[in-house]
Amino acid sequence: MTGYTGYTIKTDFDKSDSANKLHVLTTPNGLFVASFSNRGLTVVDLAVRAPSNAHFQNVNLGFKSGEDYKRADNPYFGAFIGRVANRIRDGKFELDEKSYQVMQSSFGHCLHGGTVGYDKVVFRDPEVLPASSETSSVTLKFNYVSKHLEEGFPGELFVVVKYWVEDAPGGGALYLEYETTLMGPENVDHAIVNLTNHSYFNIGDKPTIEDTEITMTTNQSLEVTDTFVPTGNIVPHPLVPADLSTFKFGPDEPDIDHAFVFPDADIGALDTRSFPLKMMASAYHPSTKLHLKGETTEPSFQLYTGKYTDVVGLYGPRSGFCLESSRYIDAANKQEWKGMVTIGKGQTYGALTKLSLYY
Repeated sequence: MTGYTGYTIKTDFDKSDSANKLHVLTTPNGLFVASFSNRGLTVVDLAVRAPSNAHFQNVNLGFKSGEDYKRADNPYFGAFIGRVANRIRDGKFELDEKSYQVMQSSFGHCLHGGTVGYDKVVFRDPEVLPASSETSSVTLKFNYVSKHLEEGFPGELFVVVKYWVEDAPGGGALYLEYETTLMGPENVDHAIVNLTNHSYFNIGDKPTIEDTEITMTTNQSLEVTDTFVPTGNIVPHPLVPADLSTFKFGPDEPDIDHAFVFPDADIGALDTRSFPLKMMASAYHPSTKLHLKGETTEPSFQLYTGKYTDVVGLYGPRSGFCLESSRYIDAANKQEWKGMVTIGKGQTYGALTKLSLYY
């Protein structure tokens, strides 16, 4: 117990590491639960209770214990991703006329922050901010000092992550807020950063996402090479209806693993939190009657339909889909995009995402 209404801590979540606890937030209406572990600030549960019964349905793919999240075949389930989400071409970029080579982990590119990204960091227990007129639940405020040249990235960053929940008709919503500042060292004037959450969702009642109905608010996507780095072109995605009408996930199609962009986004903004939330996509499943809606202040998001998910004995291809709000992929290597991921001293990187789950 914690002494805060709607917030509990489970200390036996990870028997291999006592610092890795499970922090559970429940909305005041009692219909929605979200939980997070210290390791990777991982979203473990995103669950909703139907008003007619006491059963909670967790739609967030993951494991039952903290030990299992350390499996080699864990595909970033629920994880906080950084220092740079998605891919950096060849693991190389230039900053302040210096060339950097960071960890390469996917087709020779740097993926999701390298070998030991933020998804593997055990964050300290959070500061608990009481509920206020702006938040109906307590806010969990985690922080981390990301050292200079960690995974090869320049600059010492102070990273703040906040999670809170709120009531919604028939369910609730989880907010994920990120804030980063550049602390040092003195000879580093800029750093790059791009943060996201890598949750996988299945709102149906079957082992795959089949029959999930999806409505997108943009079909404009970053064209990528066969190793998933952008060419620099923004094109209509051929598998998302041009009129943005609802489409359905089938057994194998559509196979999507692309970043979608909001055409009217301010791609030079470093702190987007003051911008209005825009809907990335909404999902509905006719069998469960569940709705999931993702909104963000960010200029882009990755929709991934889980083709490569392979967790032996538990999850196979298309077990879940991802909505990863972020900045453009490989923005550090595109001059016209670089401002959205480049942080200088005295500046603040910020982002806000909202995930709503309801009947």
